[in-house]
Amino acid sequence: MTEAFLSNERLVDLLIQEVTTGLGTTESSEMEQLLSRYSGLDRRVFESTAAALTVAARLPTEPLPPALRARLLAAADGVVGAPKRVVDLQAMRSAREAGARPASTVHRPPGISGWWATAAALLIAIAGWYPRLAGPPDAPTAAQLRAQLLASNSTAVHWAFAATDDPGGAGAAGDVVFDPATQRGYLRLHNLKPNDPRQFEYQLWIFDGERDARYPVDGGVFDIPPGSADVVVPITVHLRVGKPELFAVTIEHPGGVVVSGREHIVVIAKPRHA
Repeated sequence: MTEAFLSNERLVDLLIQEVTTGLGTTESSEMEQLLSRYSGLDRRVFESTAAALTVAARLPTEPLPPALRARLLAAADGVVGAPKRVVDLQAMRSAREAGARPASTVHRPPGISGWWATAAALLIAIAGWYPRLAGPPDAPTAAQLRAQLLASNSTAVHWAFAATDDPGGAGAAGDVVFDPATQRGYLRLHNLKPNDPRQFEYQLWIFDGERDARYPVDGGVFDIPPGSADVVVPITVHLRVGKPELFAVTIEHPGGVVVSGREHIVVIAKPRHA
């Protein structure tokens, strides 16, 4: 039961507050009610851990060195998911009080408090704290989201881009994936010429079989940065596209236009049979 309470964020917060700033009557009552769900919880173990972590966080020492942080994360990988989620914290605390460095702590620069080193060891000892040390996961890239859409959605259209006779599209290629059900989609463009946003921008147009062909749906304005041979661009539509029939990328004034004159269509994508 010791590890189960770590998933209860409210209980963890209250336990930390109890050993740091104290609890009011209402909060204390709430904590006792939450604790009653975990009959096997050893509060003394958590209290010593929370105290060490809190003191370490408030010490006026230099930030966690990147190399040490990496080693802590690597060590935590061996803890997360292990059958025994909490290690012998009492032994670590005894070693700290005796002025010795526990065998499980990593080498630290001279002058940094022993509390800091012990707290670091305690931090990696509790699997529930690992995500906080690692930080939030990186947001998926447009390329990753495109791949997910292709892999998980059978209703999306997936057509290749072909360059037109316009000089702006010379050598360009790529493809488009768009799902009418979710209105999500991505352009993948190869060798489309970089643009200066102060001079012109690219704009996507989606011709919808359920709309007047004179007024294609605006799919968003985008830029191609210098040195970018391959780019993935999310499609942004403000009108629903029910039956996509053709995708076209044009060169427009900075900021895009409401209705394109279609003087410079650089690439188009449509079904092979069309």
